[in-house]
Amino acid sequence: MNFGPRIMMLLTAAAVSVAGCGGGAEAATEVERSPAQRIRAVLGQAEDSGAVLPLTAGDTVTVLPATAEFYRRLRFRPAWIPEDDELDRARVLHAAIGRAVEDGLDPKRYGHDVAAQLIGMLTSEDSGLDEPARAGYLADLDMILSEGFMRYATDIVLGAIAPDSVGRAWRIPRGAAPGYTVLRSAFRGGDPAEIIRRLRPRTPYYGRMMAALARLQQVQEAGGWAPLPEDASVEEGDSSAIVVALRERLSRSDDPREAQLARSGASRAAVYDRDLRDALRHFQERHAIDDDGRLGANTLRELNHPVDERIAEVKLNLDRWRWLPQDLGRLFILVNIAGFELEVVENDRAIESMNVVVGKDGWNTPVFADTMEHLVLNPYWTPPPSILEEEILPAMARDPGYLARNNFERARDGTIRQRPGRRNALGQYKFLFPNEDNIYLHDTPADHLFSRARRDFSHGCIRLERPADLARLVVTKATAHTPTAMEAMLGTGSEKWIALKRPIPVYIVYFTTWVREDGTLRFHHDVYGHNEDLEAETDELNEEGATQRATAR
Repeated sequence: MNFGPRIMMLLTAAAVSVAGCGGGAEAATEVERSPAQRIRAVLGQAEDSGAVLPLTAGDTVTVLPATAEFYRRLRFRPAWIPEDDELDRARVLHAAIGRAVEDGLDPKRYGHDVAAQLIGMLTSEDSGLDEPARAGYLADLDMILSEGFMRYATDIVLGAIAPDSVGRAWRIPRGAAPGYTVLRSAFRGGDPAEIIRRLRPRTPYYGRMMAALARLQQVQEAGGWAPLPEDASVEEGDSSAIVVALRERLSRSDDPREAQLARSGASRAAVYDRDLRDALRHFQERHAIDDDGRLGANTLRELNHPVDERIAEVKLNLDRWRWLPQDLGRLFILVNIAGFELEVVENDRAIESMNVVVGKDGWNTPVFADTMEHLVLNPYWTPPPSILEEEILPAMARDPGYLARNNFERARDGTIRQRPGRRNALGQYKFLFPNEDNIYLHDTPADHLFSRARRDFSHGCIRLERPADLARLVVTKATAHTPTAMEAMLGTGSEKWIALKRPIPVYIVYFTTWVREDGTLRFHHDVYGHNEDLEAETDELNEEGATQRATAR
């Protein structure tokens, strides 16, 4: 929907006549004396997807095909405006659209503010509207509510931003756009809020992030928090104005534990006591900073992000959840690149989690989904051409004994591969889910990297902190073997392949905010800089209001 300043000026007027409708007089002709006639006159021409249609006020609305189909099936009768002219049903749908804020979406995108002004004008005792004008505005309200709710439902299923619109490769199947049945369900008496609830991602991760957004919005409504001086520093036992400011900052946190710890020493607010230190360490841990309880540069930077920026980041990541399929499966593996974490989820509960190492700058781990089909024990490692050309061949040129010393051999086809063993780059476990980038999960001999807060060190594949635990889980859940049998195969030292009888979906995703099962909201580093383009796209969306972008879906 595109609503320019004309409709805003029009709807705030105390009395409106047909002659003052900026083109509405011509649109609301003598023939269009009822809302149904008006809707037919407008939508009867909406044969093509995304047709731009005139409103009585002189502005336009681009109607989704699903909305036009809904009205065609109603024979262009109004859906929310009964013959007695009462607006009760319209108010219910309008209220549901207003709750888009709970999903991190702007209700203005769905014409909520314009519909509110129309409702106010139509229910005013001194509106001064004659019959043709009233019919026109009732029809417009009906269409605006239908189109707004349809777009809201579409954004819940597909996301408000399309990842490919900002040049992001997204190789995870997305859901299909909802059809006119969304509107039909509401028309037949279904609760619009419940209809939206059923369309949301089914994973509890989404609901937890909605709850985290609500907490941040409460902090925002309470005034947010003040930044600390850039040169601030504290040590345990210090007593200073900086400690007071730090205590106040953490007391206003959206995290209940953090806030409680910070407030516990309020009677001696200037003293940097153990509870305040623990509050700061908790803050550091959930912002991917080494939790040393000190006010270093990284900690100050994270503390000084305004609450508005935190809200924007959570909203962006809520949209990322909407890019995923609504149902991820009963058992699946989720790798969050930005969080350097892996979780195995079964029946909506994380049954295993561990740290991971992902691709470094220039060797970015891609976002995609596939299905795990094999577990390989004692794997050979065949270096990909890029690593072979950039690292191994130059090393061989400098040192003729490089291959033998690092347990490499030439296979029968002439390729270079590394034999199974302790020094093998893949360790003892390799988890395969065929994909065009040849990305997989694997063990590593370089286990010291998992203790670092930032873990982007690989050439794109994903190294596991506790591969043996994942292997035992996969064998138990998805194969005909037992962990004991797996250990026996591992003990042979020879490469062994185990096929999964129950393939496991694997989602390699990128979330810079994450909410744990206990409700703790974590912020991760934007290691690949993906947020910047998406934030610009979000700003553009908000500036446009009810954008027409969705018509291209």
